Amino acid sequence: MLIDAHMHVGRWRHADFLGRSATLADTLGVLREVGIDGGVLSPTDECDNGGLLAGLLEAVGSGYPGPLWFVPWVRPGTGDLAWVEAHADLVAGIKLHPSLSRARVTDAAFAPALAAAERHGWVVVVHCGRWQDMASYRFALEAASRYPAARWLLTHAGGDTPPLATAAAEAARGIDNVWFEISGVREYWVIERAVDVLGADRYLLGSDYNLAHPAAYVAAVRAMRVGEPARRRILGDNAAEVFGRPLAVRAGGGGSA
Repeated sequence: MLIDAHMHVGRWRHADFLGRSATLADTLGVLREVGIDGGVLSPTDECDNGGLLAGLLEAVGSGYPGPLWFVPWVRPGTGDLAWVEAHADLVAGIKLHPSLSRARVTDAAFAPALAAAERHGWVVVVHCGRWQDMASYRFALEAASRYPAARWLLTHAGGDTPPLATAAAEAARGIDNVWFEISGVREYWVIERAVDVLGADRYLLGSDYNLAHPAAYVAAVRAMRVGEPARRRILGDNAAEVFGRPLAVRAGGGGSA
């Protein structure tokens, strides 16, 4: 089974992304085209959690054949967390974006969301990028140590450059509640090195669609010299274990937990 562990639905407001947009139908169509069975879906920075959940439940009710997981976006100081807790049984994780929230994940502003993740068993999907003063993997690993009952998925392999991804893997040694997804890393050999450090069990396929295409990352994983069992884990087995039961199972065809 192949699972894309990092996908977005909607239109981007951030100027860098030029209004890039994709509907849920677009996204599910891309999964089918690439031969990916399922996906972990979040809204874009428009943060339309309700719209995405409604679409996912409709897809599930219509018999979408693959596993789907809902990961709403949570911004500190907004009503996002209250909404997410009201729909807790349909939520697999929460998406935190320190760069766009202008707050490190270790900041007290994120504490209520992280406590809720431990309480509900949600995966904490946290953006890790090049802005080291705000979105460094170091802050994510520190927060993961503070909240050990939560499972943590660090995006972009901890930072989408070879030095950052490599340093993140080294720094995560001994922190057992942390995984990485690989979107943004264009150098497949960097993930090979990271797998040598942490093991294939700690890395997940991810594309950051609709900003990048999942076919590129499937091809990158298939090019890695990691062995077929390790490749299967990265392409889907790890995501299924980290995120647990998909929405298609929890919804039971009726759109409720």
